[in-house]
Formats: sequence, structure tokens, C-alpha cells
Amino acid sequence: MNIWFASMECAGIAEAGGVKNVTFSLCKEFSQAGHEVTLFIPVFKCTSFDLIKDLIDVKENQKIFICGKEEIVKYQQAVCTSGNFNVVFVEHKAFEEKEAVYTYTANEQKKNPLCIKGHGHTDTLFMDTLFQKAVCSYAAISSDLPQIIHCQDAATASLPSFAKQTPELKNTKCVVTIHNAGPAYHHEFSSLGEAAWYTGLSEKLLSKSLNNGKVEPFLLAINSKAFLSTVSEQYAKEITDPLNADITENLSKIFAKMKVEIKGITNGFDFERYDPTDTKKSKLPYTFNPLKIDLEGKRLCKKYFVEKIANSKNFICEGLKKFGTLECSKNLDNEIFIAYHGRITTQKGISVLVNTIPTVLSNFDNVSFIVAGQGESDLENSVIELTKAFPGKVIFMNGYNQEIVRLLTASSDFITLPSFFEPCGLEDFIAQAYATVPIAHRTGGLTKIKDLKTGYLYNNNNEAALSLTICRAICIKQYNSKLHEQIIKNGAESVQKEYLWKNVIEKKYLPYFEEILNFS
Repeated sequence: MNIWFASMECAGIAEAGGVKNVTFSLCKEFSQAGHEVTLFIPVFKCTSFDLIKDLIDVKENQKIFICGKEEIVKYQQAVCTSGNFNVVFVEHKAFEEKEAVYTYTANEQKKNPLCIKGHGHTDTLFMDTLFQKAVCSYAAISSDLPQIIHCQDAATASLPSFAKQTPELKNTKCVVTIHNAGPAYHHEFSSLGEAAWYTGLSEKLLSKSLNNGKVEPFLLAINSKAFLSTVSEQYAKEITDPLNADITENLSKIFAKMKVEIKGITNGFDFERYDPTDTKKSKLPYTFNPLKIDLEGKRLCKKYFVEKIANSKNFICEGLKKFGTLECSKNLDNEIFIAYHGRITTQKGISVLVNTIPTVLSNFDNVSFIVAGQGESDLENSVIELTKAFPGKVIFMNGYNQEIVRLLTASSDFITLPSFFEPCGLEDFIAQAYATVPIAHRTGGLTKIKDLKTGYLYNNNNEAALSLTICRAICIKQYNSKLHEQIIKNGAESVQKEYLWKNVIEKKYLPYFEEILNFS
């Protein structure tokens, strides 16, 4: 097959959220399976070319009509060495001036107070539309047209509508994968007029794609005969259930009414990038092997983390600010670390975690919490307050640094995932690769965790349920070490075998894409 992937982000090139990992792995695995793969991605200020070779300018520029005028976009062709797939970079000043893919950075806010750190770009709709039109326009100068264009999330969900207007793509099928249908992830147009101004699409199509008066890109995709998928089987059920209208901004109610079929394929895991038996891949200071319950290196990682980071008075790391320290006994084997890593947002259940931490700490003298991430300022402040209320027991690594985050995950015994909804989940995979047992709310893609087999699940997402589950997990670790080790081993087997991207591509994506191509 010849497949084009359209994404705003890709691991190793331009990184933001979980979409980056899915994009990279899909491109890499389809390419290694012998298919012709081309990734389309904008060039941002934060774009890295470390994995790129054979970068050349495409001589033909394209004129894109948008917002009542013509914009010139340029293209560059290259190869991603890590995944051995083709890349087409889309160049325009709207992308090139941005320091991050979706939101403003602290540095941008310093330069312009209106560009608030963590807030979405004010010209997001312009960037989305320009990029999608640019991908379709590339077909006019390409001699190698795709059979399928796979669009990643809402930022590219309008692309099938533009493909319908592109003569060269008349025989091309489009797939849109919904990575997150939660509030603030829809990239919707506020009105018919705004949508018409940016897209130039017909009033008939736009009118059919309304959700609470806003033009919804996912509905544009459906009404343009695109196929919809999402990142886990359970999430596919949840976003087509009308009872979940509150966590989908009413979209699930519309999907249900339209009887929309959404293919759920649980994301795979690129274990090779995290392999704890190889320090170059894991980026950890020591090696260990969860499959063999050879965990001495994990113990040494914990010691290293405590001495060099958690308790260091001189800790300085680009992208991270540390709050609090950990006061541990000399025998670290008796200390239990519980981690959270991810976005500090309402969706992720941070309020539940914040309310749970005091309860757990009141029951165990040997437990500490490590929280890492960034996001909503009020939630960040609530975590900072915990580091003050429980000195020596709670530490907050505010920001992101890949090596530090991997180390704290590997140093922990458990990781908490109290998300109110979670399309797939990646942190549980990473934790299991590092012999860290996940404790998660039973929702969306987190249901791939098997309770008491590969981790722990609880049903009602509140302080009482999470506290009880954490206490249960701690007691099993302390008083039933054989079961705890079996859970570690089972989790490692699932991420190294069942959920390898290669297997997901072969067993799920290839049959799905072949079915789409045979659909008349």
C-alpha cells in the first residue's frame, strides 16, 4: 500500500502529546512491513532534524487559498533514519514562529504577554486549515499518490473534506483517528461563518457538521465519507455512547444518533525505545529485566534518583523545576514510591490524586509520592501545596525532561492513573516496561490493564476508591511478594509481546486498511 500520514507531531521530530508516539510507530512499522509511507508534518521552531537525512527543497511551491487570500507554502522532502520512512515538511511562517506544536511557551509569553503559556495558539484554526490544504495540494505535484491518507486527531480531521475537492485524490480513501474527543481537543470552528471563512467548504457540508452550533472536524470527516477509528476498543464504545456526552462535548450523542461506526484499535507500544536491558535505549543509569524478575538495576535506579535528584539541593535541569524532597530510610528496599507522570489537567484526575495522597500517607510511614508534569496552574499549585504540607513525602517535578521522567518511573514501585477518561494511555505501558505496576481508573484504554494480573483497576473515580486500591497494592507488595512479582512479569510480557506495534499493525491495522480499500 501507499499511505500518507498527516500529523502535527511525531516522536523525534516535533513532540507534544501521545499522538507523537502513535504517528512515529505507525510510519515506522508500516514502512518496515514493506509499504510506501510518507509523513506530512509542519516545520515548527521546535522541530528537530536529528533523525532526518537527505533533506531537499521541493522546487514547486503551492498557493493555498485561505481566509480570503492566497498563502504560499513550501515543501521539503526527506527520510527519517530511525523509522526509514519518507517525510514531507510543510513550511510557512505561521508554523515556523511557534516554539511548541499546540500551545505557547513561557518564553513566548515573555516576548508577548498575550501569548499565555499553556494556552492554545490564537491562530490554531488557520494553522490547521493551511496544513491540511497543503497536504492535499501536494498531490498536484506528486507522481506517487496514496491509496490511503491517515489523519491524526482533530487538527487533521477536516482533511478528507479537502481531499474530496482535489482531483488527484479522487480514488484515495481517508481514515481519521480520534486520539481524544474530550473538551478542548476538538479544534472546532465557532460558527458556520468562521468555518466558511477558513475552509471555503460548502454551506451544505458545514451545516451537516454542526455540534452545538459549532462546526466539528470529526463530523466533517464523516460527512466526507472518511472512516473513523480510535485508539482503543473501549474508547470506541465510550465515544459512541450518548450517556458520555459530557466528556465528548456532546459528540457521542451525535455519533449515536447517526449510528456512526468507529473502529477501536488499541495503540501498540514501541518497547525498543524503552528497553530496560539497554541503557542507550532506556536512558536509565542501570539495566534490569522485569521478564526475569532481575530487578537489582531498578533498585539502583531508585537509589540514584533519591541521591542525585530528589534530595539534591543543587538540582538544576532544563525544562524542570523541583518542589519538595524525599526523606527516606537508609534501607530503600522498604520504601515504596508511588508516581504520577502526565499532564496536570482535570481530565487526568489530578484532583482525585491530590485528595488521595494525604489519606495514603496517614496509613503508611514508608510511602512517598512523586508527581511529574505540567498543565493547569491551579492544579499545579495544589500539588505544590502538598509538597509543603507533607515535607519529605511528596515531590513535584514541574515540567518535562525525558530522561528524568523515565528515571522517576523506573524508580517507583507503582504509578497512579486516575484519569476521568483516557482514550488509550501510554504511561501504563512505560511503567510496565520498567517493572512499575499501574493503578488505574477503569476507563477507556486503561481497561487493557488486567486487575491483579498486570496491574490494579478501580471503578468509581474518587478518593475512597483510589485510596483503597493503592492500600491494597501496597499490602500485596509487602505481604505477598510472589504475587507482586508475578504482576510485574505479566505486565512486562504484555508490553513486549501482546502490544508490540509490529503485532498491532499485522493483526489489526493491515486487515482494517485492506477492508477500507475494498469498500466501494
